[in-house]
Amino acid sequence: MFRYRNGKRDSLCAAAVALVWLSSPRSAADDDADATHEQPRAAAPTVHAKAASAKLDARSLLARGHRDGTKWVAEAGERRVELTLSPRLQDKAREIFSQYRVPYAAMAAIEPSTGRMLGYVGHSLEAGSGDPVRDPSPPAASVFKLITASALVDAGVSQTARTCYFGGASRIDKAQLQDNPRRDHSCATLDEALGKSLNAVFAKLADRHLDAAKLHNYGRAFGFGHALPFELAPPASPFEVPGDRLEFARAAAGFWHTQMSPLHAALIAATIANDGAMPIPYAVHGESGRRGSRRVISPATARAVGHMMLRTVSDGTSRSAFLDGRGRPVLPGISVAGKTGSLSGNNPYRAYSWWVGYAPADKPRIAIAVLVVNGALWRIKSSFVARELLREYLSEQPRPRPEVARTAARARR
Repeated sequence: MFRYRNGKRDSLCAAAVALVWLSSPRSAADDDADATHEQPRAAAPTVHAKAASAKLDARSLLARGHRDGTKWVAEAGERRVELTLSPRLQDKAREIFSQYRVPYAAMAAIEPSTGRMLGYVGHSLEAGSGDPVRDPSPPAASVFKLITASALVDAGVSQTARTCYFGGASRIDKAQLQDNPRRDHSCATLDEALGKSLNAVFAKLADRHLDAAKLHNYGRAFGFGHALPFELAPPASPFEVPGDRLEFARAAAGFWHTQMSPLHAALIAATIANDGAMPIPYAVHGESGRRGSRRVISPATARAVGHMMLRTVSDGTSRSAFLDGRGRPVLPGISVAGKTGSLSGNNPYRAYSWWVGYAPADKPRIAIAVLVVNGALWRIKSSFVARELLREYLSEQPRPRPEVARTAARARR
């Protein structure tokens, strides 16, 4: 299994946080008139009765599911259980990972409004590598900028104010935390900085407007450092927020200190797509959707960060995957919000490539996370995989609700 290890030590925040689960999404404005600047808060969990199907161990069913005609099913003893996964999405992910022979990869997809699992594919050329979808060892890299961006928005940082900077493509040094007109020849807004993943801008803004305690709170609210209290929750994603000024700025920009699984990454994307409420994922048909969600950030903050994520696709780090050579969208008529992340580690060399996001951006039907781990010989990037999976899923005709189908049937008689 490919394991990321911090150069100094494995970082794992041992403290647990109690989280409140809400029966329906609720704006943080209900508690504070100045909700845009409110920090995430923790409270005791509300106990929910488990559906009978929860006894089937959905995690195990996901790992051994297979196509049966137009359904994705798994055997549970003498029973055959229908899963919520899209067979076309499953098949497409498996096809791409196998065709390009990537050493290690995973895809997780969720319907943001309900928590319904849509995709769950792990791939590894190494035997005994476990479940890549739930593996929390890959570095979160620049995907962590989504958490930092949420904290910056709530701290009152304008999305249109420009920050000038230099360098930062592969590292952050103390000099980049200071303004220097002689070297700061480039300037960018917060929107542009997220879309183009500008490390120096995020490091500088975090240094000026955040502190370790505040960023730690946002990381915890998004699910880092503790086990999420639901059946399909992935293992805890290790993270630390250093007190040292330079290391803090590096962490805020996505340089090490944070790790996560593809399933956790999909939940982060689903949270932003779902107006700041993290849905409870489920994977067995018959379990009711909209069973609850956890408020992470306010709807206003989620919308602001989602707007920034549009820049990733329109003129940012995944532009070449989603626009053709003439600047035309590869997925015409579909707005896509995303965030990329890339980081490499040695001993052995591994290049981690992330894409997380959702579509359509104006009315999300799918939130997806793709991780591709390449060796010295690059195969494909996660942006390409995500584009093809979104194309495949969004081309499917949505299933009519049962009551709609019955009404239509009566009308045809």
